[in-house]
This record gives sequence, structure tokens and C-alpha cells, in this order.
Amino acid sequence: MFDSFMTTLTGPCMVSKGDAVLVCCSGGVDSTVLLDLLVRAAGVLRLRIGVVHIDHGIRGAASRKDALFVSGHCTSLGLPCHVYELGMQAHAPNIEEQARSKRYEAISKCMKDHGYSSAATGHTMDDQAETLVYRLIRGSGIRGLAGMDYRSSSLIRPLLTFTREQVEEYAGTHGIPHVEDGTNRDTALARNLIRLEIIPVMKRINPTVVKSISRLSDIAREEGGLIEGLSAELEHGSCVFDWGIVRAYRMADLVEAPLAVLKRMMIGLISEMTGEPRGIDALQIDGIVDVLFGRKAGHTVRRRVAVRSDGGCLVFSAAGADPHYDIEVTGPGKYRIGPLNQVVKIAFSENIDSPMRLKSPGSGERCAGRKIVKLLADRDIMKSLRPFWPVVVRDDGEIVSVAGIFDSEERPGVKTEFPCHA
Repeated sequence: MFDSFMTTLTGPCMVSKGDAVLVCCSGGVDSTVLLDLLVRAAGVLRLRIGVVHIDHGIRGAASRKDALFVSGHCTSLGLPCHVYELGMQAHAPNIEEQARSKRYEAISKCMKDHGYSSAATGHTMDDQAETLVYRLIRGSGIRGLAGMDYRSSSLIRPLLTFTREQVEEYAGTHGIPHVEDGTNRDTALARNLIRLEIIPVMKRINPTVVKSISRLSDIAREEGGLIEGLSAELEHGSCVFDWGIVRAYRMADLVEAPLAVLKRMMIGLISEMTGEPRGIDALQIDGIVDVLFGRKAGHTVRRRVAVRSDGGCLVFSAAGADPHYDIEVTGPGKYRIGPLNQVVKIAFSENIDSPMRLKSPGSGERCAGRKIVKLLADRDIMKSLRPFWPVVVRDDGEIVSVAGIFDSEERPGVKTEFPCHA
């Protein structure tokens, strides 16, 4: 098993000699076997090994006992152990997703604070199968069926090659201590239900179903990679402008694209703009496709991204109340607007007595008595861009400049340069 582990570790997991690897250890059999194998690998590859244990707080005294077990085990191995207490409530809504999100936040923080280049988790082939069944039940597409990869950014999964049975056999043979999490038997949790009841029924039809599902994951990942490449080309080739929280794509290019490629592009865009890398459900994507083909005037995804057609473009923009950004202006110079990935250059004809602000305009706001939306329309600025266009505001609330478009003659005199007239 160790030889196969090393092949996976240095192959698809891309771990090299001298790397610093953080082992995510719950104390269960999967993660303690992972720790044992990585300690053995460290002697071959000169790895720096550390351990992180996440105490979610959900199980009270039992979870504290697990933390003590892991820290004691690390002491016996001479390894540093970083314990993070999350203090979560057992009956919080959507507890599985919350726990996962907070767990990975803690792991990322530990890596950053202590200089680890990668973090290893104990996911096995069985975990992969359970993940795919879960996603299949929820209506996942090919992207979701790709499952977990051996390496995702700095996260590695060296045990994906092995079944849970193989891991447990290794633990028994080598006398590796571990603890059992009682909540793993709670079938009120979806993944436990899949593990304890659904997968066993599937095994009655095909005893090697775990390996079969794992092969499906590999196929989906390979074919999905091809579609990802085509969708990236479509996004790049059809892009009219990309201002971060507002982006436009030529509809003429999009309607000619294969539907699978088009949908994959939209999934990637929406996932990035909502900050939800795990993807968006199919109904949301279908709503965007309806806008593209004129079956709907617009569509809003989870109240966070609005999609509209505008001037021959399909525009994706941040939804919600303005201002979309608000930056203090303390003097002349260049000001970068992070959410837009744009820079405004501001100059003053005289000294200013108090700070000003650079922000997106509110509905109905004016500059020197003229509506900002009218000023922008007169310069042929796309309608979808107008709510995001930078304006300079005095401390009394008066707008004195619409960046690169119109500067009021009111004192103090403000001059702006903003060359990105999309």
C-alpha cells in the first residue's frame, strides 16, 4: 500500500521533495492512516509534516476528547499539532455545509500562519463514491460528477486510490490507534444515510460499485476538462469587457456556441461572481439561457447576480443595494476600485478641506443639476454599466464629478480621468 501511496503522492498529488505538508486529522481511521503514511513518506521525500485538528464543538465533551487524542498522538510522533476550536452549535441550520466551510477556512488559515504548501485530507475511494451519489441525487451535471480530484489548488487527497476497507486493513495490520465519531452513525445527516443505507443497497446489485463510481468520476473529470477548455475559449473570445462585478459578452457569439459549452461558461461565471466554487444548480443556468435566447427579460441568481441583455451583450452584474463600492479620497492621485478592477485618476485645482469619497452612484443622483444616468447615456455608456460608474462625492453629499465624463465647476475643482469607456 505504501508504494501505491507514494506513486499517488508524487504523481497526481504533485508533492515534491522538501515540501511542507499539513495533515488534516480528525482522529478517525482514515486520517490517522493518512498521517502514518505521510510520516513514512517524509523520510523518503524529506517532507516537513504538521497536523491540524478541527474541533467543530458540535459534540461537546466528545469532540474535546478527540482533540486530546490527536494532540497526544502527535506528541508521540514528535509532530506539531494545531487545534482550532470553531464553537459551532449542534442544531444550526445547514450544519453539514457550515461545518465544511468553516473547517476549510481554518485549514487555510493554519497553512498561511505556519507556512505549509499543501494540506492533505483522508478522503478515500468510498468518500468519492458517496460524494457522487449525493450530487447525483441533487441533480448534478458532468462538472459535479467529476467529484474530488487528487489535487485542488493546495488541497491534496492521497487516499483516493484506496477503498475504506483497504485503509481499515492497513490500520489493523500496523496497529494504528484511532477514535470513532459517534455522529457518523446518524442517518439524519445525508452523507451518513448514503454511506450506511444507500451504498449497501447498490452493492447488492454490484459488489464493486464503489470502484465503478470512482471510474465514472475519472471519466467525468476527463470529459469535463475538455468542456472547461472550450468554455474558457468562449468566455475569452466573446468578452466585451470584464469589470469584475459587471461583465458583458457578445450575444451573437454565445448563441452560436454548443449548449454544453455555453452552460459550463455560465456556471463558471456565476460560481466566481457569487463566491460559490461548488457550483450553481441547473435551474439557475436555464434561467440565464432563457435571457440569452429572448425567452425572459432578465434573471437574478440568488439575489446576488443579475443577468440582462443590453446592446447586443449578455451582461452579468452584482445585484443588491448601492453603493457597490465606497473609497475615501484624501488627496490627488490614482485610486484603484477593487470590485471593478479599474483605476480613476483624481486631481484638484485647489486644496481640499475634508476627505471626499469615490463611489458608485445611487438611483436618481445628480451632478451640477444633471442626472448622472443622463450624462452617461449622452456619452453612449452602456445602460448596465451606469449603476457602477465612479463618481466623486463631497462630504456634504454633493457629487462633483462623474469620472472621465463630467466635472462640476463647483469648488473645490475636481478633475478625473477614467479612460475605460466601455
